Amino acid sequence: RGEDVPGLLHLGIDLIRAGQPERAIHALERANQLDPSVELGYVHRILAYALLDRHEDAEVMFYLARQHAPPATNADPGNAPENQAHSADEATPLPTETDEQPASTRGHGEDGEPAADDDPPFYNSDLETQSFAYDYLAQSLVARGEYDRAAWCWHEALQLDPAHPEANRSLALLHQQRGQTERARLYFQRQLRLDPDDVDTLLDFADMLFDNDRLAEAGEKYRRALDCDGTLAIAQQRLGDLALINGHLAAAIDRYERARQLDPSLPGIHLGLASAVHQRGDDERARLYVAEELEREGQSAEQVIDLAGLLIDLNLYHETERLLNPLVSGADDLLMNDNVLYASALLCRGVARIEQGKLEDGATDCERCLKLSPGNVTALLQLAEAQFKAGDLDAARRWLREGLETSPHHGPLRWLNRKVRWARFRRGVRRFFRNRD
Repeated sequence: RGEDVPGLLHLGIDLIRAGQPERAIHALERANQLDPSVELGYVHRILAYALLDRHEDAEVMFYLARQHAPPATNADPGNAPENQAHSADEATPLPTETDEQPASTRGHGEDGEPAADDDPPFYNSDLETQSFAYDYLAQSLVARGEYDRAAWCWHEALQLDPAHPEANRSLALLHQQRGQTERARLYFQRQLRLDPDDVDTLLDFADMLFDNDRLAEAGEKYRRALDCDGTLAIAQQRLGDLALINGHLAAAIDRYERARQLDPSLPGIHLGLASAVHQRGDDERARLYVAEELEREGQSAEQVIDLAGLLIDLNLYHETERLLNPLVSGADDLLMNDNVLYASALLCRGVARIEQGKLEDGATDCERCLKLSPGNVTALLQLAEAQFKAGDLDAARRWLREGLETSPHHGPLRWLNRKVRWARFRRGVRRFFRNRD
């Protein structure tokens, strides 16, 4: 494009969208060389630098953008309170379930008609432009762990443009990450009032509800997302998960198959199918799906552990251990911040090792699991099982006693306890006759 400022701005934005932030910076920088007062050149360089992890440069661009913003928008993120978990929330009231937001002019021309598709959304007002500056800076701050300042910036973006497309959702995700589910819920709801067809928000909201066992609400949001976009494989997969949880196996298989048709590379899809057909008693077909899942990459730690549990159910112990070894050995990166996941990985590997006769290694894994998850009844049962198989009945009895104190009505513990007591009785009888002889 030519050397005119609008052309350079368009070029810079197109390059960002095309995943070429370095080239975008050159175009936007040239636009500001031709006209240093053009705020948009600085605003979009914030995003370009953030994409390149050049966060200090991103913050410099923010302050340059502020210098060319209307005086009313010159709030300073450097003055935002830091190291306070809720400081940003105290500065701005939370949205309510019924609050009404002013309509945004984004995407519309001066006569109120929709703007042309190639018109950038920020050409409409200085306030909208500056709201993007705060949003882009917030993304940069999140990347370097400055969550309070990021939340403050998103609040400022909403003050400038209450219909900003990313600020509500970003604040919802930030509160969700902090475990503030109800706060996150309010921001998700506000964004959906502004844009009921916002598929990304629908999926993120549904995932949060799913993780918090609000399964009926989660299903409603996944179905709404599918109504908006019928090609969403992830929504089909999640609906399959919900059907599986509720014991609707045929419906689960149908949803998983639809998801697989939409995206055969979807992580965990064969795991879901394997779980569903295993519960229907078709272990041969389940093993085929498991074999397909084992060949795939990109599973989350949760999916790997779920797959390991299914492999144990199918008596594929060697495959279980092989699957979990990289996960457990790389736990510093993947699991150390989540004791529940790490303990689950150790326990699954411990079970697989014990079932293969690797009693000492399996017991070690189960003991490490107990340190992370004290009183874990399954770990105590496996430790007792390992000692029983090794012939150390007294050690088995000690682990069983601890398990039964935690869960006195646990069926497998009580059954193994009877076996150990019988074995100890037989041992005593043998000793009696040997001593008499």
